[in-house]
Amino acid sequence: MRQVVKLLAVSALAAAALSCVSGNKIRADSDVIKNDIERAKQQNAKRCAPRELALAEANVDFAHGELLEGNSVRAQDHIAIAEENVKKALVLSRDCGPKNVVVQQPKPVVVQRTDRDGDGVYDDEDKCPDVPGPKENAGCPVSKDTDGDGIPDDLDRCPTQPEDYDGFQDEDGCPEPDNDGDGIVDSKDKCPNNPGPLETQGCPDADGDKIADWEDACPDVPGVRSADPAKNGCPGDRDGDGIADNVDACPDVPGVKTDNPKTNGCPPKVYKLVVMKKDKIEIKQQVHFATNKSKVLPDSFELLHEVAQVLKDFPDVKRVSVDGHTDNVGTHAHNMKLSQDRADSVRDFLVQHEGVDSSRLEAHGFGPDKPISSNKTSKGRAENRRTEFNILERDGMTPTPPTGETPSP
Repeated sequence: MRQVVKLLAVSALAAAALSCVSGNKIRADSDVIKNDIERAKQQNAKRCAPRELALAEANVDFAHGELLEGNSVRAQDHIAIAEENVKKALVLSRDCGPKNVVVQQPKPVVVQRTDRDGDGVYDDEDKCPDVPGPKENAGCPVSKDTDGDGIPDDLDRCPTQPEDYDGFQDEDGCPEPDNDGDGIVDSKDKCPNNPGPLETQGCPDADGDKIADWEDACPDVPGVRSADPAKNGCPGDRDGDGIADNVDACPDVPGVKTDNPKTNGCPPKVYKLVVMKKDKIEIKQQVHFATNKSKVLPDSFELLHEVAQVLKDFPDVKRVSVDGHTDNVGTHAHNMKLSQDRADSVRDFLVQHEGVDSSRLEAHGFGPDKPISSNKTSKGRAENRRTEFNILERDGMTPTPPTGETPSP
């Protein structure tokens, strides 16, 4: 019995010794593998051998876990797997690291600078490369500067009068109080470098209209001053007929354009029953209608014929309003309808009998709403019963907005 017990004790001690030796070796192998893992990482194994690197790290951890449990055999198996994979990771990541690129820098170009006059100022910076002079004077010799204007006397045309540096001939050394020589000193000359008369403050005025060329929209033709920059300095048009006064033979009476300078801008002829004005065709007698009706009476045919002739003679008149008016006798609704009917009749007469383009005529009835005299007297009522021809649009005239809807009776 004693012999059996003794044999068992010896076996236990041998196993314990063997276990201790195996654990120490496994730990030593583990440290070597860990070092190899770090080398593999430095070689960028995470990119080139991620699987092998992960297996090596994991099995090292597994081996330590088995040792803690006393399973040295299983720990040794994990160490073997870790060792195999870390070797693969080292091989796969050997050429995976970043490459060192050597950039060849170009050799600097050496420019040979010369100094011909030996004054210490290189020729490319020396304004007098063949004559020595200090650097402060750009390499040129210093000469006397009596007037202290910075221009040496040997280059100064006025050595005793300092240059005024006003932007005009500043290099000659002479002051120029009147640069353009127009008799107006520069301090009061709006155009100091371009001669002009006193009326335009020294600025050029080619057409002599006392409006400087720089603000004259028509610098070659005498004109008048205007608040509109597009018309300032251009010929006026007093009668508003679209023909400039300087070529209008009748500048105060609206007319038509002709090739004859003696008649250009004049009315084509004298009218007996109408007067052509800028904003209306004024009639010298009233249009007559049948009593309380809209029919035009024959004694007004000649008048309407002249109105039509004016429209033919003045093609620049684009739109005319035929306006009908009444007195206040009768109901307002009746008078509104009567005035509209009469305006329509006059328009129709001019279109159908006189050949006026219908697009040039509008008809509007205002009834008793726009009297020009008192409706308390028969004379006043007669004056209020009238037909008017008002110009709404013509060339050179701002169009008048439409009158609006025809009043309902």
